[in-house]
Amino acid sequence: MNTTENAESTKKHIMVVDDDNYLLMAIGQTLTLSGYSAHTHTSPIEALEHLRDFEYAAVISDIKMPAMDGLQFLVHVKVVDPELPVIMITGHGDIALAVTAIQSGAYDFLQKPVDEDTLLACLVRAVEKRQLVLENRRLSTTLVTQRQDLTRFYGLIGNHPAMHRLYDIIKAVAAEADPVMIHGETGTGKELVARAIHEIGARAGQPFVAVNMGAMPAEMMESELFGYVKGAFTGAMQRKIGKFEFAGNGTLFLDEICSLPIALQAKLLRVLEEKTITPLGSNTPVTIGARIVAATNKDLEKEIAQETFRQDLYFRLNVLPVRIQPLRERKEDIPLLVEFFRQEYSYGKMQAPAPFSAETIKEIKDKPWPGNVRELRNHVRRLCILGVLDSEKSRDNSVTSQAPDSDQTVPLREFLDRTEKAYIVGILGETKGQVAPTYARLGISRKSFYDKINKFGIDLGSFRKAAKGTDGPENR
Repeated sequence: MNTTENAESTKKHIMVVDDDNYLLMAIGQTLTLSGYSAHTHTSPIEALEHLRDFEYAAVISDIKMPAMDGLQFLVHVKVVDPELPVIMITGHGDIALAVTAIQSGAYDFLQKPVDEDTLLACLVRAVEKRQLVLENRRLSTTLVTQRQDLTRFYGLIGNHPAMHRLYDIIKAVAAEADPVMIHGETGTGKELVARAIHEIGARAGQPFVAVNMGAMPAEMMESELFGYVKGAFTGAMQRKIGKFEFAGNGTLFLDEICSLPIALQAKLLRVLEEKTITPLGSNTPVTIGARIVAATNKDLEKEIAQETFRQDLYFRLNVLPVRIQPLRERKEDIPLLVEFFRQEYSYGKMQAPAPFSAETIKEIKDKPWPGNVRELRNHVRRLCILGVLDSEKSRDNSVTSQAPDSDQTVPLREFLDRTEKAYIVGILGETKGQVAPTYARLGISRKSFYDKINKFGIDLGSFRKAAKGTDGPENR
């Protein structure tokens, strides 16, 4: 393309409609000399047929025309493009009609005889407005495309509209300093949401301290949260910094906040109001700067009604509520999650499991998943470890509690071993490969646990590596 063609392509296209050939020619010449590309029509009906030929920057139209007047023409233009500026030209006696045109959506009106400078000044303003509109459209289209392609967000995975809303809320909340309350069922990824809020916000370089209130003995909570000084109680041999102080100016994530005893709820409320803590055994308050992000898998309003959770604390923590949809309400994301977890398991393996068949994915999607994404992750790991029947078979007998079909019968010992291995693998997935919590949950001794690990050839390191190295939704 030569320079002249380039110049033509960058000109702003202006449509001019007037049944007066002389005026039409004069306006067209004025526009051409001013660097516009003028498209002139004596018939509004003909003009409408060509309205989609170019991305017009503006339309100039007479009001009084035969066959179709300017007001009717304006209505048709607005149907095609509601934001296209239309400048109306009116005679001296048609001012009232011009006002009606403005009320109907015209950009402006000019009186005959049309002054060139006035016309060009009006056109410049109209074209600038049009450019802003078109730029906003392009940006909106780009954002929509990007949102459609956005499937991973700070460890969260999902392309469902509910997940995109969640991503937007996280970004908005991250920019503030107020307390956050994350509401979501078990396994939906509340800690991942909390970490995303921390990483996006201004505290990203500061500590992120997570405390699971449900896993902490009640008698230890106060000392763990607020710390203590030497000699505060028997066995307090040195000063211990509590989680509030340890978090510094970072983020303190209080998971399962509903497990906090009523007595400590009052103390937490005071901390939130005064921004200070007093370690056990001390009379000196310590100023805290951490942002508080709490999470609950229970309906706290019901807990308040049952008087197990303080209403004033709820109001103080629930300043910025964030709700996570359960997996059953966004099942369209299940194939994405399944493939991610398959690849997560495959990382570092000599022989990775093949992608799951469409039938297997459908069977997974049909399940209710009360444990949400965490349960799905454990299920996928079992499929990867114990094997998935290929596309010619329809059921995964190795991970079901039902007996195999008669034509696929295996010895009872083999079936029991498969079931036992699947159960151990599932627990290991939840404990992230930690030995003590796993054999405690299995109800066996440490020696028996290692005997079974060796028997089934389970790689403990893969669970620990996945817990440390993945940025995916190992949800809490």
